[in-house]
Amino acid sequence: MLVRTLSGLAALAVTAGLASAQMNSAFETRPAVPAALAATSVPIPSPAKAEQTLRAARLLRPAVAPVTAPQVSKPAPVSVNPAAPPGFNAPCPVYEFGDNPGEGIGATSRFWASGEWLYWATSGQHLPVLATAAPTGTDRSLAGTLGSPATAALFGGNRANKDFRNGYRLNAGWWFDECNTCGIEGDFFFLQNSRSGFAAASNGSQIISRPFDNALTGRPDVELVSFPNVLGGSLTTDVRNSVIGGGVNGIRNLCGNPCGRLDFLVGYRYWNVSDEVHIRENLTALAGQSRVPAGTQFQISDRFATSNNFHGGLIGLSGEKQFSQWFVGGRATVAFGANSQIIDISGSTLAISPTGVRAAYQGGLLAQPSNIGHYTRTAFAVVPEVGVRAGVQVTEHARVFAGYNFLYMSNVVRAGDQIDTRVNPNQLPPQTVFGGPALPAFTPKTTDFWAQGVSVGLELRY
Repeated sequence: MLVRTLSGLAALAVTAGLASAQMNSAFETRPAVPAALAATSVPIPSPAKAEQTLRAARLLRPAVAPVTAPQVSKPAPVSVNPAAPPGFNAPCPVYEFGDNPGEGIGATSRFWASGEWLYWATSGQHLPVLATAAPTGTDRSLAGTLGSPATAALFGGNRANKDFRNGYRLNAGWWFDECNTCGIEGDFFFLQNSRSGFAAASNGSQIISRPFDNALTGRPDVELVSFPNVLGGSLTTDVRNSVIGGGVNGIRNLCGNPCGRLDFLVGYRYWNVSDEVHIRENLTALAGQSRVPAGTQFQISDRFATSNNFHGGLIGLSGEKQFSQWFVGGRATVAFGANSQIIDISGSTLAISPTGVRAAYQGGLLAQPSNIGHYTRTAFAVVPEVGVRAGVQVTEHARVFAGYNFLYMSNVVRAGDQIDTRVNPNQLPPQTVFGGPALPAFTPKTTDFWAQGVSVGLELRY
């Protein structure tokens, strides 16, 4: 019995010692109680009391601030490939749409295509005066001659085909890498044909004529189309112009950041500028003249046509700057190459007698055997072009824009410039008497060409 009592007292002592040790660890400044004093003067608490003491000690421990994970700022969105391309100051960008973070604008894409409506004007081509008129009663020697006070120019003496006209341009390209550092693009555009002309007809009651410079007398002269009691007939002139072009460029980025870029362009450029001037007459001889039988008909044609086919290498710069969903851009290029020039001059006269006998002759009025022919040559030419545009991103993959372009081409042959108004009357069909200078002559003339105007387009990127 005594042994059991001593064992219980020992267990209680050990429990009290543990409680005292824990309280001392919570209050480090409290002096330790000597072991002898604890054994003799401090009553041994019961197990329940010891447990309450332990709980109080835990409550009196100083609070420890909770440990929280460090806050890491969310990086700006970047493209699939975060590696910065050469020359870039930032990773491949995914622009944000206004106040909506995370909505991509101008997001990294590999393919793009655009279509534009063009409204352009060209420099036009010079035409000499091709038709004149005079009041009825004017002397035949002065009827319609240039320089006469009574003469009025009906057509020519200015620039034709200089009006604004519609056109279209298509552009498409592909980036070889995710960061849009190297790519290729191609484009094609055309302007609608510009056409101007003139038509007049009379049964002989009015005076209509075609002026020229008489190479024998050195003075202005005319070929009559309608004159009282001499001729009745019609005169039509048709003047046309067409423009097409296109090319393929390689693209290499020079520098950029998430809000803009500057690219270098090198490639191939093609341009075609074609003109045509066609003059037709249908005449009927009247009884008041004696050179041919009355009722004899003449069909006269003069045609001048030119074509310029430019092939050259191109270099240039293209840049763009983004302002939230708005953007502005510009492009400047210059192409150097060869312009293959083609000049066609043809003329004919068909005489039909009152009995139906037909006789065909080479040559009309301004196109004669002395200048008729098919001529080709190649000349060096320069084709610079500049353009600016501004627009808005309407969706992640689509944007609309408006722009302005100016294009110039040197060393161009135009149809109106190839018309030589000096004519030797002795060479005019149906006469076969040849004498004096062989005029008109073929002397190729070159000039420049420009086109400029506005455009509106839609671009898609994927």
